[in-house]
Amino acid sequence: MKQQLNVLLFSFLSISTLTSTHSSAEQTNSWDNAYNAETKKRFIPVELFTGANWDGQHQLKLNEATTTACYIIVGRNQPCDQVKLSGPFLTERNETQIEWAGDKIPYYLRTFRNRGGQVESHFTINNSKDGMVRIFDMRKQWGERKYDGLGSKFPLGYWKEGEVRNYPSKRPTRIEIIELNGPDNCLTFRWIVGDGQKRNQDNNYTFCPNLGFTAYDSNYRGKTRKR
Repeated sequence: MKQQLNVLLFSFLSISTLTSTHSSAEQTNSWDNAYNAETKKRFIPVELFTGANWDGQHQLKLNEATTTACYIIVGRNQPCDQVKLSGPFLTERNETQIEWAGDKIPYYLRTFRNRGGQVESHFTINNSKDGMVRIFDMRKQWGERKYDGLGSKFPLGYWKEGEVRNYPSKRPTRIEIIELNGPDNCLTFRWIVGDGQKRNQDNNYTFCPNLGFTAYDSNYRGKTRKR
């Protein structure tokens, strides 16, 4: 009987190991296959923003996610800061110009702390369906702010290396791809508000598969950690 149990246990562990290895390989292949070397295009899913697992489907979906990202501020020798994300949740009404969402908007809640204290932001897919956009933000120095959903804070869908897109939101924004498919399939892009001549208006961000937000670099003179 003991020998039979040992055989069953060995079989179970072998299957579990194979399943885990297969699952890990699928995840790796999914991210590798997101980039097409012939067209020089990459599909960027919502999961790169959230840090959640991605099934490899080239579809933009707000799947359930509860993650904690740990990002560094480039040029500063200090421990990484945490950003927590959860959702999706639903707004009580649609107060934006996002047409695809209907009467209520699904969104992710993202929270972190800066020198001013706790920051809470709501993110969803923008109206043009090629980016994640902030539709609500609350922090000490600003109070509550609502946005029209026409801008973008993170690229989604198919993009090319060096591509630049402009968004005619209330505060015009621009996204430029700096490194489309870097080491470990990480993405680095530049986000600019207006002419980018003020603090918090010209930043580089890096996001990596299964991690989310990993690095922040301000292009503004006299760098700031605000996002």
